[in-house]
Amino acid sequence: MAKNSNGVAASAEQLKHTLAESGRAVAAQAGEVGHTLAESGRTVAAQAGEVKDQVAATAVLAKDRAGEVVHDLADRMPSSSQEWEEMGRDVMHSVRRNPRPWLIGAAVVTAVWWLGRKSKRSH
Repeated sequence: MAKNSNGVAASAEQLKHTLAESGRAVAAQAGEVGHTLAESGRTVAAQAGEVKDQVAATAVLAKDRAGEVVHDLADRMPSSSQEWEEMGRDVMHSVRRNPRPWLIGAAVVTAVWWLGRKSKRSH
């Protein structure tokens, strides 16, 4: 019986040693995974910062371009009644020379307006 209990004790000691080694291996792997996740998090944060900077730069460019377009449009708008009358005459001459695009455009605008009104009434 003494031999049997020595074998059990040796097996228990071997099992204890194996579990300790497995525990250390799992802890080491968990540490590596944690390190990898931390590095990934830092990389994602850096990339997000770069994207944020790019979006901000693009927004500034878009704002500047929109300002330029508005100023250009304001410069081209007629400022006197004489200029408005001249623009009206130019439009009328353009319609008389080539009425088809103007009629198509008017039909599209009318159809969109009508559909919008119909949609508004149904809600």
